[in-house]
Amino acid sequence: MARTMTIAALRAALAKKQRQVEKLHAKRGKLVQQLDEIDREIAVLTGDMRRGPRIAAASLSARAMGRTRPQNAKTLIEFVQDALAGVAEGMRVKDAMSAVQQAGYESSSKDFYGIVAAALREGPFVKLRRGVYALKAAAPAKANKAPKKAAAKSKKAPRKASPKPKATKKRVAKRRKTKASKAKA
Repeated sequence: MARTMTIAALRAALAKKQRQVEKLHAKRGKLVQQLDEIDREIAVLTGDMRRGPRIAAASLSARAMGRTRPQNAKTLIEFVQDALAGVAEGMRVKDAMSAVQQAGYESSSKDFYGIVAAALREGPFVKLRRGVYALKAAAPAKANKAPKKAAAKSKKAPRKASPKPKATKKRVAKRRKTKASKAKA
């Protein structure tokens, strides 16, 4: 027979499990501290200062060690949009990067420039010229580029169709052989 539980009973069971998990996390934290102390003592006795709390910490995740990613109120794209909102002539990637950071965007990236550049390529932005981007809505009319090659070709005279290839001795001989083989067949 299947065991049925009410929603209230399920919530109570879930809350009990969550309390148990919290207790285990607290117990684990204390044990990690004890391991760090033991590692320090070993490092002092052996003279190996490179070893120490890092040994125990190496097995922990970044979140367990207290390192977390910065939490921003808005996405990077939204911060860049705000930075480019009042600039019709566009902005260089480096300037956009500093404007975003000044606006309060936090990042722990070592290559934040590359991340901003990728956001400018993918988001609602238009490239005005090399390394300069603007919002699509605020971009000047010149930003909608006409192909340069098409303009250059229009100045030249149109090309004439190339003539048929000239009959060379080899081609003539080849045609005669094929005609002769068809006649025999």
